[in-house]
Amino acid sequence: MKKIIVAVDSFKGSMTSSEAGNAIKNGIRDIHPDWNIEVYPVADGGEGTLEALTYHRSVTERTCTVTGPLGDHVEASYLWYERDSERIAVIEMAQAAGLPLVPVDKRNPLYTTTYGVGELIRDAIDQGCRKFIIGIGGSATNDAGIGMLQALGYHFYDRDGRDISFGAKELAKITDIGFEDVIRDLSSCRFQIACDVKNPFVGEQGCSRVYGHQKGATAIDVEKMDRSMAQFADLVERIAASGRKGIFPNGDRNTPGAGAAGGLGYAFLMFLDGVLRPGIDIVLDEIRLEEAIAQADLVITGEGRLDAQTLMGKTPAGVAGLAKKYGKPVIAAAGCFGEDVIQCRQSGLFYDCVAVNDILSEQERMHAMEKENAISYLQILMRKYFANERVNNNLES
Repeated sequence: MKKIIVAVDSFKGSMTSSEAGNAIKNGIRDIHPDWNIEVYPVADGGEGTLEALTYHRSVTERTCTVTGPLGDHVEASYLWYERDSERIAVIEMAQAAGLPLVPVDKRNPLYTTTYGVGELIRDAIDQGCRKFIIGIGGSATNDAGIGMLQALGYHFYDRDGRDISFGAKELAKITDIGFEDVIRDLSSCRFQIACDVKNPFVGEQGCSRVYGHQKGATAIDVEKMDRSMAQFADLVERIAASGRKGIFPNGDRNTPGAGAAGGLGYAFLMFLDGVLRPGIDIVLDEIRLEEAIAQADLVITGEGRLDAQTLMGKTPAGVAGLAKKYGKPVIAAAGCFGEDVIQCRQSGLFYDCVAVNDILSEQERMHAMEKENAISYLQILMRKYFANERVNNNLES
């Protein structure tokens, strides 16, 4: 009896990861009812990540009133679950500081804050969480994470010894950092940050210049913010070099990902000893997919569209990379192929690549994205594929 691991990303706009995975499972079972087929929802840190992390787990959802990006109150939620006697919090920073929370006419990163993100972390600590998985996409902020740190008890003082206020406009005022009120339990917490951008903290590819405009900054604002952030980095890295407690010298302004979410990556890296990792790596580790793949005969992965971008840290490449470590064949199933799918075929990651569109008529393709059809067509694709005697013989050999 063969053991098959199915770990596909969501087919955006039509199926969740688990829906697509179960469609594949049911299609194979129609041909091989005796095979042991296990479905693992997966995601690369974007859509579907919470489903992947919490699948078949007992989850608690917490909703809190926190400080929104404009300083007003917003309702924000996060999840926690237990694994190996640890309580793990999964937080999306966009819940408290995301761009959709700011009306278009009020978007200006000089004034928006990440304070609410710190409040969510603080609440999770109060709930007994000591391990954190935090997604930091979609921010409305460019405050270098100082708002989050303020909520956790850090002080950022101006030249008169007064605490600064909210927003990137305050960064230039900081002359010293106080650690005396940092919450005590923070030192026992571990942070994994789902970070798929490589931008440094400052410079031409830094967060201000690359992302500032889409958050409402003018060209003049962008230059001001970049200079202020460089000045802030000078202070932080000077403290780190001095050996003074409170800053972790395991990165700097040029560390890839430090510029994520308006510099929130830098705050996690330097103040909270956070680890910046691709979202897919965090998800695959957390669901322990590697252990399952090691015992499998065949792995099936995929996503809605298979193309050259698939190889750029997306779910199918991550899953296939694990399988390659153990010499397991991998089939990539997609809704459709991009013109450059040849790069996937030639990558050495996949035994075969198959697409739903290739078995559909032109009329069927017009409605293929509708959920019911998408599930049915993917199941049919798998049924046809595994009914092929040549395929089965090749997989046996």
